[in-house]
Amino acid sequence: MWKSLTAASIAGAVLAAAVPVGTAAAAGSLDWKACKPGAVEQCATLTVPLDWSKPSGPTTTVFVAKVPAKDQKHKLGALFFNPGGPGGAGGSIFAAGLADAVLPQFRDRYDLVSFDPRGTGSSSQLNCGPVLRPGVPVFPKSKVQYDALVASSRATGEQCLKQHGDLMRNLDTRTVAHDMDAIRAALGERKFNYIGLSYGSYLGTLYAQQFPQRVGRMVLDGIVDHKQGSLKFMLDEAKVMEEGFNRFAAWCDQTTTCALHRQDVGKVWDATVRKADKTPLTGPNGPVNGDVLRMALPALLPLTSMVSDNWPVLASALAKAAKGDGSDFANISYVGDLETAYAAVSCMDLPGELHGYADARARMALAKAVAPRVGAAVEGWAITAACAGWPIPPSNPWQATPVHGTAPILITSTLHDPSTPVANARSLARQIDNSRLLTAGTYGHTAYFNSACARDRITDYLLDGKLPAQRC
Repeated sequence: MWKSLTAASIAGAVLAAAVPVGTAAAAGSLDWKACKPGAVEQCATLTVPLDWSKPSGPTTTVFVAKVPAKDQKHKLGALFFNPGGPGGAGGSIFAAGLADAVLPQFRDRYDLVSFDPRGTGSSSQLNCGPVLRPGVPVFPKSKVQYDALVASSRATGEQCLKQHGDLMRNLDTRTVAHDMDAIRAALGERKFNYIGLSYGSYLGTLYAQQFPQRVGRMVLDGIVDHKQGSLKFMLDEAKVMEEGFNRFAAWCDQTTTCALHRQDVGKVWDATVRKADKTPLTGPNGPVNGDVLRMALPALLPLTSMVSDNWPVLASALAKAAKGDGSDFANISYVGDLETAYAAVSCMDLPGELHGYADARARMALAKAVAPRVGAAVEGWAITAACAGWPIPPSNPWQATPVHGTAPILITSTLHDPSTPVANARSLARQIDNSRLLTAGTYGHTAYFNSACARDRITDYLLDGKLPAQRC
């Protein structure tokens, strides 16, 4: 949900006490300054309660960036954007001057607004070590290896608690949705217009559930369905990721510029991973084993065609790895990734729910049955592994997210999304009253980044309020 989408954008239980709608007023104000000298982008830091159920208690900070509409006289208000996650730092993307690359068609009529969620980017930040530690088995083959995975997960979580205890306990998505409403209030916006991609779709769903009367025009794309549970999350993803690998291999066979053109890509992959399992490859910061290669697939197999083309990168990385150099895989893999907020938020909202080694072994076997080559090398398993021994219980465990009383919400998906399969979108559409589902008959993660037709329909809706037909 996060690595493939946010990287592409740059290059590319409920709260114990219900928080009243008016709590956004507990937040501070926004003092805008140019993000860089002479830049049109404006940056500010918003002070918000660390715990929204204690609005007068300790605070934390959220970094916000705004790109003012070119046509201020006729603007429609603010359009909020979240690029994915958990942990996608949208404010930093905008501050870097990349709003025009991501949302160019809205520059005239909307002030574009994004933020770095608490724990990420230029907001109050976590820095507790890798999500999955190098050298620790990701796909345990014995109870000893499973115990090592659990111990590593627990150690990362305990280190985070030691460094950022209060922040760690207040990172869940419901809390971040309250932060978004605080930003809306600080901007003086009556309605919340929003486009949320990938994990951002879940963030938007929780906003709509908690603040239905404030929803304006909202697009949720590349859907995270919080109803499905961790096992279905992994297996549905594995099925489409396997399809994605086969599509990648066919593309390479047909594309002369592919670094593995005229080779059997599947055989090259299998042989290279087996070799790395036995004798790790060289890497930028140490040995690169087969798990590092496998856990780069969730970042490299999905496409976000509007802003990035991952497949040439995957082909080049595999060609180098076949010759013993695993550096490119190491640089993109979930193994060794330092975005601790990804794990911290996932463990609060998307817990793996593992019940010992026998359960882990059974899940990996099921993944191998539905995806013989990819197996459990998917984001759903990355989260499950990262959360295997997490010391904080989930504050928002898997459950449906019914939404009532909003303006029409547009839900979008490709029919072949390897990160957030279309079944998620269909399920969420049944949970949100008065929603419209638009599917695009293409491959890739999110309709917005992979279908010109869907992008046009999303644009029409956000600019004119026109809900599209159901297919592109």
